[in-house]
Amino acid sequence: MFGVMTAGLGMMLFGVAGVAVSGVCVVRGLLVIAGLMVLGGFAVMLGGMFVVFGSLVMMMLDACVVAHILLSRSVG
Repeated sequence: MFGVMTAGLGMMLFGVAGVAVSGVCVVRGLLVIAGLMVLGGFAVMLGGMFVVFGSLVMMMLDACVVAHILLSRSVG
């Protein structure tokens, strides 16, 4: 009877050790996923900044074109 209990206890400890090792792998996998999510969010933010600055450049160019047209009408 005690042999069965100690064998069961030993198997339980091996199972707990296996869960601990696999738990580390799960945590590492979650950290990798979180890191990829951060990099993806950074890429999206960078793309948004390019869109904003591109729009700003286009607005400045449009303002220059409008000013040039208005100044050329008033001179001519």
